[in-house]
Amino acid sequence: MADHITEEEQIESLKRWWAENGKGIVTGVVLALAGYFGYQFWQSNERTTAEEASNLYQSFLQAATANDGNPDNKQLTTARSLGRQLQDEFGNRIYASQAALHLAAIAAQGNDLEAAEKQLQWVLDNTPDTSLELVAKRRLAAVKAARGTPDEAMKLLDGKVPEAFAALYAETRGDILLQQGDEAGAKAAYESALAQLLPEQASSAQLLRLKADSIGAAAPAETAEDDAAAPEATDTQPAQESDEQ
Repeated sequence: MADHITEEEQIESLKRWWAENGKGIVTGVVLALAGYFGYQFWQSNERTTAEEASNLYQSFLQAATANDGNPDNKQLTTARSLGRQLQDEFGNRIYASQAALHLAAIAAQGNDLEAAEKQLQWVLDNTPDTSLELVAKRRLAAVKAARGTPDEAMKLLDGKVPEAFAALYAETRGDILLQQGDEAGAKAAYESALAQLLPEQASSAQLLRLKADSIGAAAPAETAEDDAAAPEATDTQPAQESDEQ
């Protein structure tokens, strides 16, 4: 009898406990399940989105690099259209930033510096990748200098950058200074770039040394008076679009 009463009391106690806590437990289970299935859905959607962006970028590359890198007008139109689609639909993806950098290079090669500047500015405003941002900033500085706004260009190159970009930024700074006629500043910038080259960037040393050495080289003297004339610097164009990343 005592055992029976104890069981009844235990049942009643359990009922009271469930009445007080059951709702919270059910809610917790529901939320946990919702979170689990929500995460599974997010992962699936993320994979689908990534695949769509990747496929679109591959189509873009096929058009932009057709004919061994010399696409015709129809292919260029296709590339620009696909690039816009990447920016509109997948703007937070690296694929969109890479496409914009590629379109900027094509525009610069065609001397359409305004279009190049717009593409590079888009990368700066939208890319989620720090390395691509640094690449775009350096190229935009070169384009701005070529468009006649060297002060804006130099501002883009201000500040400390990672070691992998230090030499590249210093070289671009030298190109802009030389364009402005500041030979001493340009030579110092090229020397700085040489000093900051990483081992994997050694292939750039010869060109940098040529740039630095060309500044201040004396012109051939025709008369004794010419010996005292100011040295004539070799004309060096601003850095153009490159593929390093």
